[in-house]
Amino acid sequence: MHGQKRNLVIADDHPVVLLGIQSILQDHPKVNLIGTALNSTELFALLNSARVDMVLTDYAMPGGAYGDGLEMLDRLKSRFPDVALIVLTVLTNPALLSKIVQLGVHGLLNKGSDLNEIPLAISRVADGYKYLSNSLTAMLAIQSTRPDVDKIALLSKKELEVLRLYLGGMSVQAIADHFRRSGKTISNQKRMGMQKLACANDAELFLLNSQVGLTNIAPPEQEHKTPLLPLIAD
Repeated sequence: MHGQKRNLVIADDHPVVLLGIQSILQDHPKVNLIGTALNSTELFALLNSARVDMVLTDYAMPGGAYGDGLEMLDRLKSRFPDVALIVLTVLTNPALLSKIVQLGVHGLLNKGSDLNEIPLAISRVADGYKYLSNSLTAMLAIQSTRPDVDKIALLSKKELEVLRLYLGGMSVQAIADHFRRSGKTISNQKRMGMQKLACANDAELFLLNSQVGLTNIAPPEQEHKTPLLPLIAD
């Protein structure tokens, strides 16, 4: 397809952002914008009904039938392996950014950067290259020098929530009361989380937190539903 325009679909759950991207790409010499989607349901419908070469999608688009975040990207790669994926994200967690790259996406853009970076990324991917925002490259460089950060991506949302509150000063029972779960459930989630982080005891857990700032890492973006309540000392 060298020299031919690629068919592009863009997806974002914010209509204003969609309009902004459309205006930037409407005269792009290397792509034909053939559709837009507000969630994964609409995105998959477009991919099933038209020949699409490239997808520019937001990472977090809750509410769709095919999920969002890593779940959606994994499904896209599995069902449409020949479609080039470019992902927009506000993520700053190096471990999660690394997982997105490992899925085999063709581009990864910082959504907080200048939208004018998008046409450059589109051109590079259309020419068969991969593109990574400079700011995200720096974050991934941190990942390579802090291997323990990679383990955090193994945590489930609930395990990360429990560990963050525990490190913030709450007891297991206080966390159980906070989430209206049993003390046994919280204890198991704490234990499983520590195993994934290779922490044999609380001292190692607190040491790891001092090194990587576990309490400052938000739960995976695709799992956000309601914010955590403020930390409460037991």
